[in-house]
Amino acid sequence: MEVVPTASAEDATREKRRVWKNIIVITFSFFFIFSSMLSLLRLQSTLNQVEGMGVITLSILFATRVISSMFVPKLMTHFIGHRWTIVVSLLGYIVYIAANGNAAWSTMIMASVCVGLSGAPLWTAQCSYFTIIAQHYQRLTGQTAQHVVSRFFGFFFLFYKTCESQHTYSAQLNAEQVAQLSQRDRAAV
Repeated sequence: MEVVPTASAEDATREKRRVWKNIIVITFSFFFIFSSMLSLLRLQSTLNQVEGMGVITLSILFATRVISSMFVPKLMTHFIGHRWTIVVSLLGYIVYIAANGNAAWSTMIMASVCVGLSGAPLWTAQCSYFTIIAQHYQRLTGQTAQHVVSRFFGFFFLFYKTCESQHTYSAQLNAEQVAQLSQRDRAAV
């Protein structure tokens, strides 16, 4: 475990701050994007019931994701790098979220393909980038690579899983509210 000599302690401190800034920006980007995305995915069949558009577009999204996971991540990270793959892939999710504002067949199909193509590269680039940046941080601090990688992923998944559990809890509350409303409606009749 060898600490890489730097020009000064100030440079090392600045570099460590830059690493943490990148981790925090990526983590909160995922948190905010997936807060919206998970809500939309869970409500898609309810929001877009016309001719089964919600279910069909979800099927297109996941079929595209399966196919893209075989080819797209390696190509994207090779040609544009890990950070830009994360940015471009998150834009795919933003397109899907925005398309739900005008849920027409044409916009929803294209948005489903777009987010389907974005999913695998996003997660591949995020994991690879965290591992690469953890190795860099390890050289700056002298900590073990396992320790640094675990800390970075722990921080990331703390917020990501909070986002997931928040939606599970809110969906449960909504289901209970719907059940209470339907009981009131039956009692009123």
